[in-house]
Amino acid sequence: MKPDLGLSVASAAFAAAAAYGSAVSIRHRVPGEPLGVAVPLSVPTGLLIGWGAGVAAPWPMPVTALVAAASTRSGRSGRPAGIVCLALGLGCVAGTLVEPVTYRRRSPPAVRAAILANVTASLLLAAAGRRALREGAVD
Repeated sequence: MKPDLGLSVASAAFAAAAAYGSAVSIRHRVPGEPLGVAVPLSVPTGLLIGWGAGVAAPWPMPVTALVAAASTRSGRSGRPAGIVCLALGLGCVAGTLVEPVTYRRRSPPAVRAAILANVTASLLLAAAGRRALREGAVD
Protein backbone atom coordinates (compact mmCIF):
# COMPACT_ATOMS: atom_id res chain seq x y z
CA MET A 1 0.00 0.00 0.00
CA LYS A 2 1.06 3.56 -0.66
CA PRO A 3 1.73 6.04 2.14
CA ASP A 4 -1.03 8.50 2.94
CA LEU A 5 0.27 11.52 1.06
CA GLY A 6 -2.23 13.90 2.66
CA LEU A 7 -1.19 12.96 6.19
CA SER A 8 2.48 13.06 5.24
CA VAL A 9 2.26 16.55 3.75
CA ALA A 10 0.09 17.87 6.58
CA SER A 11 2.33 16.47 9.29
CA ALA A 12 5.43 17.88 7.56
CA ALA A 13 3.76 21.31 7.33
CA PHE A 14 2.80 21.05 11.01
CA ALA A 15 6.40 20.20 11.94
CA ALA A 16 7.74 23.04 9.79
CA ALA A 17 5.33 25.52 11.41
CA ALA A 18 6.42 24.32 14.86
CA ALA A 19 10.09 24.72 13.92
CA TYR A 20 9.49 28.21 12.55
CA GLY A 21 7.45 29.12 15.63
CA SER A 22 10.23 27.83 17.87
CA ALA A 23 12.82 29.99 16.10
CA VAL A 24 10.55 33.04 16.28
CA SER A 25 9.79 32.38 19.94
CA ILE A 26 13.48 32.22 20.79
CA ARG A 27 14.34 35.31 18.76
CA HIS A 28 11.49 37.40 20.17
CA ARG A 29 11.43 35.80 23.64
CA VAL A 30 7.82 34.59 23.44
CA PRO A 31 7.31 32.09 26.26
CA GLY A 32 4.49 29.59 26.41
CA GLU A 33 1.85 30.98 28.77
CA PRO A 34 -1.35 29.03 28.13
CA LEU A 35 -4.26 30.75 29.88
CA GLY A 36 -1.67 33.08 31.41
CA VAL A 37 0.13 30.26 33.24
CA ALA A 38 3.85 31.01 33.16
CA VAL A 39 6.65 28.67 34.13
CA PRO A 40 10.00 29.97 35.39
CA LEU A 41 11.98 28.75 32.38
CA SER A 42 13.76 30.48 29.54
CA VAL A 43 12.12 30.10 26.13
CA PRO A 44 14.82 27.70 24.84
CA THR A 45 14.54 25.55 27.96
CA GLY A 46 10.75 25.49 27.71
CA LEU A 47 11.00 24.34 24.12
CA LEU A 48 13.60 21.71 24.94
CA ILE A 49 11.58 20.10 27.73
CA GLY A 50 8.38 20.05 25.66
CA TRP A 51 6.50 22.97 27.23
CA GLY A 52 6.40 24.76 23.89
CA ALA A 53 6.33 28.50 23.37
CA GLY A 54 3.79 31.20 22.66
CA VAL A 55 3.86 30.57 18.92
CA ALA A 56 5.21 27.02 18.77
CA ALA A 57 3.66 23.67 19.52
CA PRO A 58 5.57 21.54 22.02
CA TRP A 59 7.99 19.31 20.08
CA PRO A 60 6.24 16.04 21.03
CA MET A 61 3.20 17.14 18.99
CA PRO A 62 4.86 17.45 15.55
CA VAL A 63 6.99 14.36 16.24
CA THR A 64 3.81 12.41 17.02
CA ALA A 65 2.16 13.70 13.85
CA LEU A 66 5.15 12.64 11.74
CA VAL A 67 5.22 9.18 13.35
CA ALA A 68 1.47 8.77 12.85
CA ALA A 69 1.73 9.70 9.17
CA ALA A 70 4.69 7.37 8.70
CA SER A 71 2.75 4.51 10.28
CA THR A 72 0.41 4.48 7.30
CA ARG A 73 3.32 3.40 5.12
CA SER A 74 3.37 -0.04 6.64
CA GLY A 75 0.01 -0.81 5.08
CA ARG A 76 -2.03 -0.46 8.25
CA SER A 77 -5.38 1.26 8.43
CA GLY A 78 -5.28 5.05 8.31
CA ARG A 79 -7.85 5.32 11.12
CA PRO A 80 -5.43 5.42 14.10
CA ALA A 81 -3.22 7.96 12.33
CA GLY A 82 -6.30 9.94 11.38
CA ILE A 83 -7.48 10.08 14.99
CA VAL A 84 -4.04 11.19 16.19
CA CYS A 85 -3.64 13.88 13.53
CA LEU A 86 -7.18 15.19 13.97
CA ALA A 87 -6.67 15.47 17.73
CA LEU A 88 -3.24 17.09 17.41
CA GLY A 89 -4.46 19.64 14.87
CA LEU A 90 -7.49 20.65 16.92
CA GLY A 91 -5.44 20.63 20.12
CA CYS A 92 -2.88 22.96 18.62
CA VAL A 93 -5.56 25.37 17.42
CA ALA A 94 -7.02 25.37 20.94
CA GLY A 95 -3.54 25.87 22.37
CA THR A 96 -2.97 28.86 20.14
CA LEU A 97 -6.29 30.38 21.18
CA VAL A 98 -5.35 30.24 24.88
CA GLU A 99 -1.95 31.91 24.43
CA PRO A 100 -1.96 35.60 25.38
CA VAL A 101 0.45 36.46 22.54
CA THR A 102 -2.29 35.54 20.05
CA TYR A 103 -4.23 38.63 21.09
CA ARG A 104 -1.41 41.17 21.41
CA ARG A 105 -1.95 43.96 18.91
CA ARG A 106 1.65 45.09 18.73
CA SER A 107 3.41 41.81 18.11
CA PRO A 108 6.29 41.86 15.62
CA PRO A 109 5.41 40.70 12.08
CA ALA A 110 7.38 37.46 12.55
CA VAL A 111 5.29 36.58 15.61
CA ARG A 112 2.05 37.23 13.72
CA ALA A 113 3.35 35.14 10.81
CA ALA A 114 4.24 32.28 13.18
CA ILE A 115 0.73 32.37 14.67
CA LEU A 116 -0.80 32.26 11.18
CA ALA A 117 1.51 29.43 10.09
CA ASN A 118 0.74 27.49 13.27
CA VAL A 119 -3.04 27.80 12.92
CA THR A 120 -3.00 27.08 9.18
CA ALA A 121 -0.80 24.00 9.54
CA SER A 122 -2.86 22.78 12.50
CA LEU A 123 -6.11 23.09 10.55
CA LEU A 124 -4.48 21.31 7.59
CA LEU A 125 -3.38 18.50 9.91
CA ALA A 126 -6.85 18.23 11.43
CA ALA A 127 -8.46 18.13 7.98
CA ALA A 128 -6.05 15.45 6.76
CA GLY A 129 -6.67 13.46 9.93
CA ARG A 130 -10.43 13.73 9.47
CA ARG A 131 -10.14 12.56 5.88
CA ALA A 132 -7.96 9.59 6.86
CA LEU A 133 -10.39 8.74 9.63
CA ARG A 134 -13.37 8.85 7.28
CA GLU A 135 -11.65 6.76 4.62
CA GLY A 136 -10.62 4.21 7.21
CA ALA A 137 -7.79 2.68 5.22
CA VAL A 138 -4.98 3.78 2.98
CA ASP A 139 -5.30 2.85 -0.69
